[in-house]
Amino acid sequence: MRILLTATVTPQVTWDLHIQDPEVRRRQYVESLRRWVPTAAAYGATLVLVENSGEDLERLAHDAVGEVPRHVRFLPAPAPSSDDVERGKGAAEAAMLDLFSGSSADDDDAVWYKVTGRLFVRNFARCVPDGLPPDSIVARAAMDLRQMDTRFFGATAGFWRGHLTGAGVHVDDRAEFFLEKVLMRRVLTAMGQGAELLRFGAQPAWYGRSGTHADRVYDSLPNRAKRLATNQLESLLKGPLRGKQY
Repeated sequence: MRILLTATVTPQVTWDLHIQDPEVRRRQYVESLRRWVPTAAAYGATLVLVENSGEDLERLAHDAVGEVPRHVRFLPAPAPSSDDVERGKGAAEAAMLDLFSGSSADDDDAVWYKVTGRLFVRNFARCVPDGLPPDSIVARAAMDLRQMDTRFFGATAGFWRGHLTGAGVHVDDRAEFFLEKVLMRRVLTAMGQGAELLRFGAQPAWYGRSGTHADRVYDSLPNRAKRLATNQLESLLKGPLRGKQY
């Protein structure tokens, strides 16, 4: 298993970003890394940190856990191209996903998880399945299947390479054609070819705050209450309503 954390300490795209201060963002990455290092170790997973603004990643790890653990890998990424900057932060993130995919020689059945680097999934163990079938993805998708949650998803390496790469050129944040929509279309196409979309075992319990929405602190009391309220609906969608049409 590999757990990919995408990071941009000094953002190049700022026109649709609430948290822009590099010092604030760096502290959030340090706090997140401090939690992900032991989580990845518990799963025997390799934790991969990819960052595209030239941050000193070894220093980041030392600030988080005092060392560079053996199961942590760094993947410095080039700054996004001017075209990607114009398309928006989703295109810049897609370039990091492609770099990660192209840098690994894992077998197609290997399992890769992607998480937005400033965030931590407090109930990771409850969310992830024991394994993924060949050519499959596990993610949260909107009920109308128009977009998926790209903060956290997992896929087999073969699915990722075959269906999720090269998405950045189709992103246009100004036109509201976000990476979440681009990847959802890729997933639907893959499903039409026989791939499988799985649900997480539980709704992710986030630690951290949104970089886009000023008022969204994921582990706040209002957001915890909202998550509890929606858990019952999600249990119905995974159970009695799973085969219903809408």
